[in-house]
Amino acid sequence: MKIGLAEVNITPPLGMQIPGYGPKERLASGVKDELFAKAMVIESGETLLAFIVIDIVSLELDSCQRIRSRVRDYTGIPSEQVMVACTHTHTGPPRPLDEAALAFYPTLEAKSADAAILAYGKREEARIGCGRGSEDSVAFNRRFFMKDGTVQTNPGIRNPNIDRTEGPIDPEVLVVRIDNALGEPLGIVSNYAVHTDCVSGTEYSGDYPAFISRTIKQLYGESVVSLFMQGACGNINHIDVEGRHDPKVVPHRVRMGNILGREIARVREKTKAASEEADLAVASRFMNVSERALRQHEIEWAEHTLAELGGMPADTLSSRQAMEKARAELRLAAAGRPLASRDYEVQAAAIGELAVVALPAEIFVEFGLEIKAKSPYAYTIINELSGGSGNGYVCTREAYDRGGYEPTGTKFAEEAGELFVQAALELLNELHGRE
Repeated sequence: MKIGLAEVNITPPLGMQIPGYGPKERLASGVKDELFAKAMVIESGETLLAFIVIDIVSLELDSCQRIRSRVRDYTGIPSEQVMVACTHTHTGPPRPLDEAALAFYPTLEAKSADAAILAYGKREEARIGCGRGSEDSVAFNRRFFMKDGTVQTNPGIRNPNIDRTEGPIDPEVLVVRIDNALGEPLGIVSNYAVHTDCVSGTEYSGDYPAFISRTIKQLYGESVVSLFMQGACGNINHIDVEGRHDPKVVPHRVRMGNILGREIARVREKTKAASEEADLAVASRFMNVSERALRQHEIEWAEHTLAELGGMPADTLSSRQAMEKARAELRLAAAGRPLASRDYEVQAAAIGELAVVALPAEIFVEFGLEIKAKSPYAYTIINELSGGSGNGYVCTREAYDRGGYEPTGTKFAEEAGELFVQAALELLNELHGRE
């Protein structure tokens, strides 16, 4: 078995719009952490798999296809054997929405592909092993039942009207240890479910995965690549409503990255890396999913919101107001047209006893937990925001009934999550049956 890993700096020029908080202008003024595209290429027998993870909030299908094509052209790895995902950092490169961003995207796509091309060139005899840990102090379900029976997203720290959380978290920390033939560390793949939305401001940052990488490099050396795959965290973030951590003392991204980095290192040290070849396999399925039909109370909310905010100058709106106005406009536009649909890819890759499931968009944690519980593999990584799915929430049916922030979108039909879970499990069982 041969494995190569590489990381390529993709930090954009200053002055570009940083996405993640709606339409409010948010031009990059500095760099907290450099942004990267990271890649791992695995060869076993006659099969090659490539995994690329990009420090970006989301990626569109055409960009994903161009990245895969460049990797194929330079390495011969078939496009369907290349998995492309996002860390979902909210302080990363722009979306391709204006002239400056569109001019930058060919460079972003080429460098993202180059990470895999470089990893391909660095392949060497390697050992691999999987382990799991647990961490429940940095992730919180952000949806809450309030005492009046409603559900709110992020209702505020120490809000006396909070009753209880709506759902679970996924505390599992999955770790893939990768060593060379001499037992020296080459890289670590890690997987955890919590939003990369801990920084805000106008400086580029890889968020807490950047600090996981710092911790790993401090422990094992600067050449060791830390490749983080984002778990199912559509309704999970870092905000503890009990207020037990003061980010003014230690910023969230630093605290979370250090805690997770140490747990990842602890698991790595207890995990044996085997030298024998691992069976590699990959399969994918494109599914046509329609947009969601709006309910009458949602249309009424949009009309009421625009009546309140529509006449206010854009520069007087808060970020929250600007986001609500934009959502209201999108809702009313959607209400007047037939439901559109598009194809989304669900992909699964197997590396011996490890499976990696690539899912579209921002997946609620319940779906990730279901896939893990029913997977035939000993270890299952959920790798969301994959395959050029763009952004948007894939919610549980109950969430649409209860409201809150996440169900405000119209991109995914209410049954989308169940369809993605079904497809993922069918692919996993198909791969497992080949072994």
